[in-house]
Amino acid sequence: MKATIYLLKILIFTGGLFALFQMVSCSDSQGSEMDDTLNQTEEEWKPNLVYEWAKVILEATANDTDLFKPRPTISSRYLALITAAMYDAWSRYDDTHLPLYIEDVERRPEEERTLENKEIAISYAAYRSAKEYFYTDSLLFTEFMHSLGLDPEDWSTDPSTPVGIGNIAATRVIEERKGDGANQYGEETEYGIPYFNYIGYQPVNTPDENIDINRWQPKYFLDEEGEKFAPHCLTPYW
Repeated sequence: MKATIYLLKILIFTGGLFALFQMVSCSDSQGSEMDDTLNQTEEEWKPNLVYEWAKVILEATANDTDLFKPRPTISSRYLALITAAMYDAWSRYDDTHLPLYIEDVERRPEEERTLENKEIAISYAAYRSAKEYFYTDSLLFTEFMHSLGLDPEDWSTDPSTPVGIGNIAATRVIEERKGDGANQYGEETEYGIPYFNYIGYQPVNTPDENIDINRWQPKYFLDEEGEKFAPHCLTPYW
């Protein structure tokens, strides 16, 4: 069961990152280089930094699943927001793509749109946002930053530098998504429980009886011991 959920998360995350991988890999060149990249054999192909960060973040997702057993919707939300921060940081080094959250940060001049600057910006965006959402794996992310030769303690918010742009992108995503109804910090009720079902949703149907065919019905699954169970609706207040 857990392996299936984890596989779904990988598919969602890597599928969402594929476009960003293509952009980072190919936006420094013109013509048929993108086709050349896609036609490389497995032996020739080497993942770029976006994929390297994806591998680290998916490792953290697996660790988080073992520790907290989060609902898949919650893990998917974390992965989506980390990806959004990475994309926003990258977009400031591209001449056409629009960011999601940092519209007030100007595009960098063409001469600054180097692969190195893009990788630095993406790395700081990934690092800051990943630490927010997978906080128990802070050391994992910090070690990866060190392996890249980057200073995790550089909190610059200078919008004219890749470090500053990456930090701004992550901070902006984190702040904008607080209080969005997801109840990540337990802020929606007096209970203070993260992701608490504060609308009190209860399904009309039961796993054994479908009273209203137009409404959601719980379904039975088998756990790792082969025991039957019917999970609750995942984050219905979203």
